[in-house]
Amino acid sequence: MFIFTENIIFMNIRPLTLLLAAALLGACAPKATPLKTCIFPGDYPDPSILRDGKDFYMTHSSFTYFPALLVWHSTDLIHWEPVARAVEDGDYSIYAPDLCKVDGKFYIYYPTSRGENYVVTADRPEGPWSAPVKLAVGGIDPGHVVAEDGRRYLYTNNGFVTPLTADGLAADGRAKKVYDGWEYPAEWETEGMWLESPKLLKRGDWYYLVSAEGGTAGPVTSHMVVVARSQSALGPWENSPHNPMVHTYSADEAWWSKGHGTLVDDADGNWYIVYHAYRNGFHTLGRSTIIESVVWTEDGWPVLAESDGAKWEQDGLQGDYGYLRDYDNPLLWARWQPGFADGTLWTTTAVDASYEITAEFSVPEGGSAGLFLFYNEKANKGVTCSDPRFGVRIRNERNSVTIWKRAGEGEWTLVEEGTDVSGFHHNNYNGFFALRPAYLLCGGAELLSFDYKPI
Repeated sequence: MFIFTENIIFMNIRPLTLLLAAALLGACAPKATPLKTCIFPGDYPDPSILRDGKDFYMTHSSFTYFPALLVWHSTDLIHWEPVARAVEDGDYSIYAPDLCKVDGKFYIYYPTSRGENYVVTADRPEGPWSAPVKLAVGGIDPGHVVAEDGRRYLYTNNGFVTPLTADGLAADGRAKKVYDGWEYPAEWETEGMWLESPKLLKRGDWYYLVSAEGGTAGPVTSHMVVVARSQSALGPWENSPHNPMVHTYSADEAWWSKGHGTLVDDADGNWYIVYHAYRNGFHTLGRSTIIESVVWTEDGWPVLAESDGAKWEQDGLQGDYGYLRDYDNPLLWARWQPGFADGTLWTTTAVDASYEITAEFSVPEGGSAGLFLFYNEKANKGVTCSDPRFGVRIRNERNSVTIWKRAGEGEWTLVEEGTDVSGFHHNNYNGFFALRPAYLLCGGAELLSFDYKPI
C-alpha cells in the first residue's frame, strides 16, 4: 500500500532617486567585464564569502538540515565545488554564518534557533572542522572583525558588538550597541527595520559595515543591503549617501527580496557583492545566491557597477550549474533533522523552476520508503510505499506537481496530477526553508537510484 502526504501584496515602488551612473559618481571603472548573475540558484541563502589568495570559499545558512554548513570552493567566482560540511550534528536550526580567516586559521561563526552563537575552526576550509564551541554571545547573524588595535570583535543584529578573546573562541566582555542602521523611507513596504547581517571589512583607512534591513521575506520589496563606514571598527558609523546598495523596488523585477550582502575582492583588485534573493514567482525555490560587480566612488563608497534595476539577462541565470546537479555527491544531501514519518528524510536543493525527480527503492518486510517534494511536515507532496521494489517519479512544472508510481520494473501509473504547490514557502509556513527534493527511508529500506532532470 502507499500513502499520500499533503500536509502579498505587491507594490510598484520606485526609489525617490535612482542611483546615478558610476561615471557621474566619479566611480573607478571595474577592471574586468562586470558580473551580474546568479551563481547558486535554489536554496542557498545568507551567503558568506571569503577570499584566500586566489581561492574563494563560501557557506550559507543550513537551518535544520544536517550535516550542516556546506563549504564551497571556487577560483573564478562562477564555477564552484563542494568541499566540506563543517557541522556534523545539532539539535537546533543554523542561521546566517560568517566565514573568516585570522592568523592562518579558518573560522565559521554561526547563530542558532536557540538564541546562541557558536564557532567552528579548521586549518583549511576542506576540514576537518572542530567540534562547535558555544560563545557567551546572544543575537543572530554574527560578523567578525579585527580592530585597529588587533583585538577581535563579533557584531550581531541590531547593531551590537561583543569583544572576543585573542583566539576568537570566547566572549571577552559585554555586548554594546554601536550602530542604529539606515533610516529608509517610511512609505517603503517592508517587514520592519530588522537590522541584521553585519559583515565587516577594512579598505584603506576605513572600516565598512554592510548590513541587511527590511526583513528577509514578506513583501517582495522588503529586503535591502545598506552600507556604513568608520575609521574605527567600533564606530561611530556614517551611513552611505548611496543607500540602499541593493534593493528590490518592484514585483516586476527578476529577483525579489534582495538583501544580506557581503563585499569581496579578487586578486586583481576587482570588487563584488554576493547577496541572496527569491526568483520572481518562486518563493518555493528558496533564496538564491547572486553576485554583482562593485565599483568605488571617488569619495570611498561602494556602489553596484550597474544600476540595481538594470535588466537581467535570462532572469540572471547562466551556465548549466553542473556543480549543483551532481546529486551522486553525498555532500549535496542533508537529512531533515526533526525526522519524518518514523524514518530518515534526506533532502537536496532544486536548481530549476521546472524539473523531474525519479527514485527507485528496495524495501524489506516491515520497512517503507518514499519520494517527496518537502518544505516541512505540513507542506509536502509525495508517496510512501512498503512494496519490496518500487519507483516514484515527481514532476514539478513551475509549481504544478504530477506524481507517478510503479511496482518493480512495471509501467508507470499516474497517482496525482497538476497539484499547485506555489504556496509551500516561508510566507505561509515559516522556517525560511525551500521546497526540496527528498527521499524517505524507514526500517532498513534502501535507495537504489535517484535522478534529477531539468525540464
